[in-house]
Amino acid sequence: MDNRSPSPLLLEKAALWLLAKCREFLVPLASTFAFGLFAFLFAFTNKLVNHDDASALFTKGASTAIGRWGLEIVNKILPDYSLPWFYGILTLILMAAAICLILHIFSVRSKLVQALFAGAIIVFPSMTGVFSYMFMSSTYAICYLFSVIAVYLVNKDSRKGFLPAVIFQILSLSLYQAHISVAAGLLVLILIQRLLQEEDIRPIIQKGFLFVAFLIASLGTYYALTLLIQHFCGITMDGYASGSMSFSLANIPSDIAESYQTFFRYITQSYLSLIPTPASRALHYLLFLSMGIALFLRCRIQKNWHPGRILLLAAMLVILPLAMNCMHLFATNDSIHTLVAFGFSSIYVLAAVLCDGIPTDTILRRGMLNAATLALTGIILVNSFVANQSFLNLHLWYENSYAFYTSLIADIKMMPEFTEDTKLAVIGYYDAPDYFGEKFAIGNTLAGIYGFRPDVYSADRFMEYYIGFPIEFASYSEKAAIQATSQYADMAKYPYYGCMQIIDDILVVKLS
Repeated sequence: MDNRSPSPLLLEKAALWLLAKCREFLVPLASTFAFGLFAFLFAFTNKLVNHDDASALFTKGASTAIGRWGLEIVNKILPDYSLPWFYGILTLILMAAAICLILHIFSVRSKLVQALFAGAIIVFPSMTGVFSYMFMSSTYAICYLFSVIAVYLVNKDSRKGFLPAVIFQILSLSLYQAHISVAAGLLVLILIQRLLQEEDIRPIIQKGFLFVAFLIASLGTYYALTLLIQHFCGITMDGYASGSMSFSLANIPSDIAESYQTFFRYITQSYLSLIPTPASRALHYLLFLSMGIALFLRCRIQKNWHPGRILLLAAMLVILPLAMNCMHLFATNDSIHTLVAFGFSSIYVLAAVLCDGIPTDTILRRGMLNAATLALTGIILVNSFVANQSFLNLHLWYENSYAFYTSLIADIKMMPEFTEDTKLAVIGYYDAPDYFGEKFAIGNTLAGIYGFRPDVYSADRFMEYYIGFPIEFASYSEKAAIQATSQYADMAKYPYYGCMQIIDDILVVKLS
């Protein structure tokens, strides 16, 4: 009789491996989901729409034409539906995996540091922006995860890991180009950590050159593949993408200067809402002070310091803001927004690296760790509040817009000229309530929370998808031609008499 136990199935092996990893990283996983749901549950359980999401209910938007050809692959796996709960939870899962991998890369052991780091990353303002673009949220998370995997591979094995790392980074770039700053920031942090741990700087310098080669190979190959794919598909670079790109060797000095200026705007002016409130700014200053003390303590613990090592560490600390903002080397300033600035979250990785493993046997060390943990806790709570405030903003925009367009459609149907063959052109903006600018000022700089504003380019889809008004809408070119006419210029604004007229066989509504 054969008493041997049967070999486990592939699915069983995968489940056992996953269970083991969940046990190993239980604290950061629990923190990610606890803080993630605390900050974003409202967005997961309500259909909030911003300017893009209003028209992207059944699409992920442009892909190959703007260099995001990887979306064509993702579309085969994640269907084109803007699903708040499904994609919201899936995004948390993917981000949790990336967070755990970062903690593994940097060997962060303190459970408290793991929990606070996970919380700081998952409620970072860029994530609030991500969830306002719910139709793309899980794709952004895949992109982030791929960048972290690339960093893990290139750092783990210089020879065997280089090519797979380049492949993962190319895939990340093919989904969203901005996360190259995430990889660049993490790579600089790896060098900083090794300088604080190892005695010989020669292999660290060699590793630094390897990382530079990795970034250049990833960017160069991605760009070449993008041009090749567009050529074979008969597609030219979309104006949106080409207008956002600005790489030039001659502009590198000014772009580097802009990267540092932007970094200081982040921490002094709440620029792009990365540090969104005065309270958050004070907490970040406390965190920076704690990190400075932690760096001093780590340097004291490490022996055999010499001028070359000190200079190299100082150089890495100076390069870090540039790495986090390296998108300024490739993109115009007006195309940099909160989602693009995710690399700034490397600050919290540095805090975790510096604070992890420092003994608490002196008053200075205990005070530093207490200040750092207090600062991170406060930052997490502020960002969670800002997230919920932002989603309330979107919710109220939706309610106001729904009421406005419902009334507008009723007025359109009352027009004598309205028939089953009518083509409609709704042009301009409607006047939103004043309290949006007064009570939700944070929405002026946080990407994705600028307000619903379907008039920009998604009003037609909003009336079709959300109000159920099936009608033929005028094209952009037809609207432009109408706006150039004297008849349109003389029209009154809605809802006043004369705001609806027939121009070139199209029923025109002038909002502004």
